[in-house]
Parts: sequence; C-alpha cells; structure tokens
Amino acid sequence: MNRLYFWLAALLCGTVSVLAQASFDTPGTGNPVIPGYFADPTVKKFGDTYYIYATTDGSGAGFGPAQVWTSKDFANWTLMPMNWPDSHWIWAPDVMRHSDGKYYYFYCQPCIIHCGVSDTPRGPWKNILGESEAVLIPDRFVTNAITLDGQTFVDDDGSVYMYWGTWGIYKGFGCGAGKMTSDLKGFSKTRLIPNTEATDFFEAPFVIKRNGIYYFMYSSGSCHDQTYRVQYATSDAPLGPYKYGGCILETSADGTIHGPGHHSILQEGDNYYIVYHRHDNPHANRGFHRQVCIDRMTFDAEGNIQKIIPTHDGVGALAPSTVQSKNLAYQKTVRASSFYDDNFRPELAVDDNNGTLWRPRGMGQEWIEIDLGSNQQIQTIWTQFQYGTQFYQYLIETSVNGKQWSVFADKRNNHLAGSPMVDFGKTKARYVRLTFTGGQKNGFGGAIWNIKVFGGIEASAPQQWLGLTAADWNGREWENNEGMLGGSFKLKQGAARTQRIAGRDALVLEPGTTLEFLHPLLSPSTEHTLSVLVYRLGKWQSDEVKSSLSNGKILLQSGAEPLIITNLRYYNWVQEEAEKAFDATMDIVRLPAANLQKKGLVVSITADAFSLGDTVQYIPNNGVKGIFEGIKAPSIVEETAGKKGFRFDGSQVFRSNFQLPTTLLDNAPYTLEAWVLNPTIDLNECVADFTTSHDELEKIMLVNGTEPRCGVINHYGWYEDAGYKNLNEWAGKWQHIYICFDGRIEQVYVNDQLVSEKDIQLLIKPSQFVTLGLNAEGNWPFTGYLHSLKLWDEYLPKLK
Repeated sequence: MNRLYFWLAALLCGTVSVLAQASFDTPGTGNPVIPGYFADPTVKKFGDTYYIYATTDGSGAGFGPAQVWTSKDFANWTLMPMNWPDSHWIWAPDVMRHSDGKYYYFYCQPCIIHCGVSDTPRGPWKNILGESEAVLIPDRFVTNAITLDGQTFVDDDGSVYMYWGTWGIYKGFGCGAGKMTSDLKGFSKTRLIPNTEATDFFEAPFVIKRNGIYYFMYSSGSCHDQTYRVQYATSDAPLGPYKYGGCILETSADGTIHGPGHHSILQEGDNYYIVYHRHDNPHANRGFHRQVCIDRMTFDAEGNIQKIIPTHDGVGALAPSTVQSKNLAYQKTVRASSFYDDNFRPELAVDDNNGTLWRPRGMGQEWIEIDLGSNQQIQTIWTQFQYGTQFYQYLIETSVNGKQWSVFADKRNNHLAGSPMVDFGKTKARYVRLTFTGGQKNGFGGAIWNIKVFGGIEASAPQQWLGLTAADWNGREWENNEGMLGGSFKLKQGAARTQRIAGRDALVLEPGTTLEFLHPLLSPSTEHTLSVLVYRLGKWQSDEVKSSLSNGKILLQSGAEPLIITNLRYYNWVQEEAEKAFDATMDIVRLPAANLQKKGLVVSITADAFSLGDTVQYIPNNGVKGIFEGIKAPSIVEETAGKKGFRFDGSQVFRSNFQLPTTLLDNAPYTLEAWVLNPTIDLNECVADFTTSHDELEKIMLVNGTEPRCGVINHYGWYEDAGYKNLNEWAGKWQHIYICFDGRIEQVYVNDQLVSEKDIQLLIKPSQFVTLGLNAEGNWPFTGYLHSLKLWDEYLPKLK
C-alpha cells in the first residue's frame, strides 16, 4: 500500500514537474539567453565578465560580422563589435587565455581554421601567422577529419589541445585532435578520434576534464532539423581512445526545443552549465535562425553525465543583476500599426522573452505603442531589434494622454548597430511609442524582441556613446549618428567646414570656433574613454582631449589656428591600451541606410510590342528607363499556342543597359510575373537572371528546370531552391508564373496553382545588369518562348 502511495506520489510529482515547464512563449523565460540569431556558442568567463562568442546566424548561411556578447550577471547581455575576422564566413569561434596572458581567437571558414591574438578578450585581433587570412589548420590536416568547428582544451599541466571536425559520419572518418605547440602555431602530436569511438560523430567537439576523466562531447545528426543532438564519450587521456557514453541532449517532446547542439560548457565552482543553440520558434526554414540557450549539466555518482532536460526557463542570473530598475513595460497593454501574424503579435515585444518577436507586416514606417497604465517616470529605454548586428533608425516618443507626444529619443539618422539600443531621457508619461523609420538593410523592417522601459538610469551596457566623423557635419551641427547617446554638437560660435586632408575626411573648426555637446551622463569622474583624431604637425594623431570633458558637457574649441578633427569616440567604459591604439589607426565606418523609396514596376517587357516575324535586337523596358540589347543572335517573334513570344533556342542572350535599383538589395520584397512556354524542359534553364553576383542566396533567377534545385525560381540556395517536381507537366504549354516575396515568405504560383510557399532570406548584392536567355555566368541556356516579363520592387500578393 505504501509502495503504491509513493509510486502515485512520484508519478504526480513528475506530472506536475512536466506541466510546470514553461512554454517557449511564456513571458520572462530565460532561454534563449541572448536576443537574436546566433549559433555555435562558446561561453567563457574572464575576470568578472561572461563572454559568448558565436556564429552570427539568421543570414542564410552563418554570414555576419565578428561580434561578442558580454555580461556581468549572465542575464543582461550587450553585443559588442570586433575588428576581426573580416572574412565572409565566421563560424564556430572559440577564445582561450594562454599562459602568456594573451587571448587567442580561433574561428572557421569551410573548411579551414584561423587563429588571432589580442591583449583583451574583445580584441583588437591579429592573425598569429601574419596575413589576415593565413590558415592555421588546413582541410584534412588530420586524415579523414574534415576541418571545421575547432575548440581548445587546456589540461591541468597547461598543455593546450585542439579538437575539430564536421561530417565525421563517413566510414573511417571522425574528429581531428592534437596537442598544440606552446606558441599555438602548430602541433606536436595529432590523432583521429574515429566515429567508432565517438559514435555517430558529426561535428562540434568540446572537451572538459572532471575528476581525472576526459569528457569528449560532440553533436550528431543534421544541424538543419530535429535530429541534431549532443552525445559524449570518455577517456583517461585527452587524445583517447574514447568510450561512448550516450546521448545527453536532444529535441524536446513538443519540438519547441528543436535541434539542440553545438555546445560549450561553463563551470562555476562545482556547477556545470551547457550552452548550446536551438532553432527558433516557429521554426524557420533550413535551420539557420538559431538561438543560444543554457541549462544545467549534472553527473551521477559514477561520473556519467546525466540526461539533460532542456528548458525554456534556463538558469537565470549567475551574479547580482546589473539592472536595478523595474521594467515598466513588462506585460503591459500594447498596440501596433500592424503585425505579421499570430506568431509575431505586438505583445511579444513586452514579454521579456528573447525567443518571441513582434514583427510588423510591412517593411516601411511602422510603430508600436505601450500603455504603462499610469504616468511613470521614464529615464531609460532599451530596445532589442531583431538583428543586433545591423543598425536601425527610429523615433521614440512619450505622452501622458496618448494624443500629444513629446520626443524622448530621435534616432532617425542613427548609423550605429547594437543590442540593446539604449536611449536616455527624463520625462513622466503613460504612453511610449517607437516608430521604425529605416535601417541598414532592405527587407527586415522594425521587428523587435523586447522593449524595456525603466524609471531609473540603466547605463551598465558597455557601448560607444559618441561616434562622429566628418560625414556627420550637416552645416549647422555635428550629429552623433554613430553613438548611442544620439544628439549633436551645437555650433556655439565661429564656423566649421569639411575638407579632405591627408587621406581622411576632416571637420575643420575655423579659428575661434566652439562646438558643445550636452548630456547629463557625461562626466570625467565616471568610467569612460574619450578620444579624437587631430591633424597637427602634418600628421593625424590620437588625442584624449581630457580637458574638453566636464560634468554634462564636452567642449571642442579652436584657438588662433584651425582645429582639424575627425573620429571622435566616447565609450562608457575604460579601454585597454591595445584598443586605444587600434582606434587611433581606424576610421569609424559609416554604412549607408537602405533605400526605401520604392520604384514600383522595375522591369516590363512584352512580345506584344512587336509584330509577328520581327527580328528583335533591342527590347524596350517599360519599367525603369532602358533597353535589353541582344549580344548574340537576335530573337524572332513567333506565335505559339495563341500567344506571341520571343523565341530562344539557346543562342539568344539579351543584357540590360540599366541596373536594378537599390530598393531590391538585401532581403527586399519583390514580385515577379512572366509568361513562359518551354517545349522540352531541361535540367536547368534560365529565362532571366536579375543579378550578376553568384554567391549563395544572392540570386533572383527566373528558371525552368527539372533538376531538384532548379524549378521555377532560384536563389543559389539549398533549402530555398527545392524545385517543382511536376514542372514537366507544363512542357509545351504556357506557364503563367507569379512569384511574390514579402521579406519572409516566398510564394510561387504556376497557372494560378500555389506550387511553393516557404520562408527564405535573401542576400541580394548590387547588380550590373539583367540577363535574358542565360544566367549571368553564361550557363543554363533557355530554349523556349517568353511572352512577357515583369519585376516589381515591392510585395504584391496574388489576387484570388
């Protein structure tokens, strides 16, 4: 009886425990740890600061700038840019502090590993082998170990080991491993850890040591789907041989913790934490919108790693919080100009959950408004936009009645990326409204993970508060467009102008000129770094201009001679000497904002503009001004199946004398319509290529092909280009093709039938011309008829 009672009690407790698990959209959950799309996380603690180095994800294939997330409490994180790597791919970074006191940064490109060195865990980094792209570990450096996902392990005696590998599932393959030389530029010993020891080894090795046991952990399955998981093996030596221990982390039963893997381990005393990535919710196509999470990892009495139950709760703060004020916006009433669908509702921007997102329907100006319930003092607002590695432009206003509005922060000319975006002010209001007005890239809109409103000053995030170049002078003010504080230097007296001097655009303050910047948080007594490049004695040199800073004010004054300056920076933290030296040689980068002024119809051609039998060498474009010129054989206008068409037999190629507008760059929405007849559909045929680049996801090609990745529309992607297996049904018949993309979902219609609908993300680059009959690389000749072709730089949903 007692046994039955305890069994029932245990069962009920287990049930309660399962039920108590927070769902992914529960307000205030701790996972994901950071807002945004990041993968392959390496977590470290140097001094009193936590660091997460990760692949910048959410860009199609892990493309993105170098960055690191920092935190003092493991709950409030700040995204900080780094100078290096400057490569196309920056995958699976790892950082270690060596016995020489320096920091070493390892990262991957397919399929090689590089290493940089720095005096600080934030950089600036420099390749230890000299040239920026110098390779530390080439592919197959260890036979049958494909080089990727390098991770270091430091043994008790200070010896450094590295482990790497991907696609280690093939027979005879596995993980490369080696003991590194003391200068970390090579190896004294290497070994293949075969997949017969590390069962189902795929990639992402990570090694720890506990009680004399070496734990070799790794990921198995496909990183694109639910099969991705973490397994481990053990040994009494760092290079093995290893004995398989089992699976310790896998997809949750409800699928909302999906494909957890590529992890690292944080040890705090006797506590172990596993930091890993998972796929976003709802799951984006392809599995490249990953997010970083943390859970506890425990061991049994025999030293086996116990099965980890992944959670949405996470582990919370690991140190006293750096935020002292209550978030006044948390779960308050909210409304917005629009929202994409029920998965991206406005209230998800005020739920303090890094896994849920408000996404407006449009890509232009959109707003979100929070009702705090009563008038409250407001001094700080944090905004975590969808992509912290690109800048957003916005306006924050407050109101006591929801009718009359006052400006709290004007960032409509902001060019600084970051997360969180921090805005300071001092007002009393009930309503807060943020209006997105533009940004760095097309096709992303003003989507927001979280907006947090504080009654106190919350300035703990280490950021660049001031960042000004000569380009920020507008003739009256020097605008702080690359600094978090916004605002501007006001011209109090004298005159200023811009001039190119010694290779730099400079701001010249004429004799007797004074510029003044006011902000109450500026102070010589608080942690900061202030510097400006000054041109004097025939060269540029850095000056900390300490005398220019006083409480709440920075004054820049010229004397009897002009003061020539640029690159003024103010950080709310103390830089290391290496960071100061780097700033002294590098200009602030001011990237342009995306062009949101839509053109509408960009390309429009039709065979109806010609007579039957016409030999066509030039086709006028009725969109943007220009023509298509035949660069090989001309096309003949013929009638087939009741429609006129330009005939292509594989020898006709037309090229436009105009470029596509910049409104079609990046992930911009577009609509494409065409009438095509293809008598015999080959594997790959290109009707029109609207782009001249050829890297992954940089294409918009109207195609006709039976090859699995060809289909009707092609972007040089993988999962994005799944083809249309029934395309042969339309051979010899007119295909009315209609494709519309809103920045998230691409819909493909053939003869009013929806044949494909999926979320994608494009990376369209500037294009020199549009090509008809071949792709821009001169491949995939089209053999058929083109009646008409139209392209719009906007989303036009197909009317039913």
